Amino acid sequence: MPRTPAPHTSPRLTGERDPDDQLLVLLVATWVLATGRTPPDRPIDQLGPEELIAFWADDETAGR
Repeated sequence: MPRTPAPHTSPRLTGERDPDDQLLVLLVATWVLATGRTPPDRPIDQLGPEELIAFWADDETAGR
């Protein structure tokens, strides 16, 4: 008997992605590779302002 995905299954898990989600994945992956920072342990859209700043802040411009 074929299994159907649960109604709460995330599109990210099924391979279907919105273009905005694809761009977000690309930007986060690029930033992780460029900075060596660890990606957040939960989705970017669930982070608070301080967490977003900590992840995205450019070390080259810090303190200016």
